[in-house]
Amino acid sequence: MSTTTTRGFATIDFETSGLAPSSGARALEIAVVHSDPDGAVIGSWDTLIAGDGPVGRSDIHRISRSTLEHAPSFADIAPELLELLSGRVIVAHNAGFDLRFLAAELDLIGHRPWPAPAALCTQRLARTYLPGSRRSLAHLCEVFGIELEGAHRASVDARATAQLLECYLANTADRSGFDALLDRAAARPLAPLPARGTRWHPREHAASSVWPAFAP
Repeated sequence: MSTTTTRGFATIDFETSGLAPSSGARALEIAVVHSDPDGAVIGSWDTLIAGDGPVGRSDIHRISRSTLEHAPSFADIAPELLELLSGRVIVAHNAGFDLRFLAAELDLIGHRPWPAPAALCTQRLARTYLPGSRRSLAHLCEVFGIELEGAHRASVDARATAQLLECYLANTADRSGFDALLDRAAARPLAPLPARGTRWHPREHAASSVWPAFAP
């Protein structure tokens, strides 16, 4: 995997085996979507993540143990993941959740690339752009006309979140706050890890992840 670090955003989404790393939950899938400073999507990557523990709510995230059979470990994808995030503002919907899992997975491999990343939460920003509105990703996508078919798949949720950010930016007259955050991220690239050359394993490569297999 090769990508040039540029000023912009990196929207992430994790699918996980539970709600909190502190209770032993682990990452099962991650997606990263790159956007330019105006919010336009310019690239995307995603992979399943292998692990030894339970997968949790398969009825929600549609991931089974067999789905992860050929997936790389988090340690294997971490070098490329950090490369994709480095120098960019990290964006997520309910960012605290995704950043906790990112930090926990990095801690498990003994790597702490930042004290505090430059980050944005599209759920929080909804208070500014749609005060009084429900702040779920599904509702906000409906309001802004963003497609969200296949929710709770990391690539789908990350792209929808990136498009939501683009809508926010299009409705922002003064972007000085965003610009300051972009400058901060660009000035503080993440500490890298030695490349492993691991091939990422998107969900469509796993035959057992077909949605009807989990239909009630």
